[in-house]
Amino acid sequence: MKKYFFIKTDGKYVKLCFSDILYAEGSRNYTKIFTETKQYLVLMTMKRLEQFLPASLFKRIHRSFIVSLEKIVEFDKETVKLKGKELPIGDHYKNELEKAVPIVNDSIDITKAKKPYYVMPLLTKENQQDKFIVAG
Repeated sequence: MKKYFFIKTDGKYVKLCFSDILYAEGSRNYTKIFTETKQYLVLMTMKRLEQFLPASLFKRIHRSFIVSLEKIVEFDKETVKLKGKELPIGDHYKNELEKAVPIVNDSIDITKAKKPYYVMPLLTKENQQDKFIVAG
């Protein structure tokens, strides 16, 4: 699978790597594609762009927005927060995002916990200590 595609903008073809895309915003037949450094306006519908983007890396969250799953900082039922940007989640797409990303249930924000919690390393078969459990 290719890790990029080309768009035509300002009379030239520009290569866009999937890993560079933050999100896309559609308006009728045009779509703005946002990266961390630039934005591109292309004559392409959101539906057409969705066909080019791998479903494992991108998710439509609103009729006007597609986001990179790797660039999401946090989300709830109403909004998706990217680095420096907050996007709305449309009613039709509310549950779809939760299905598209791995979620560990019953996690606790230990910075806001009322009783004392301790973070302990979780030893794995490979004896790696990069995983943690929270005990209260």
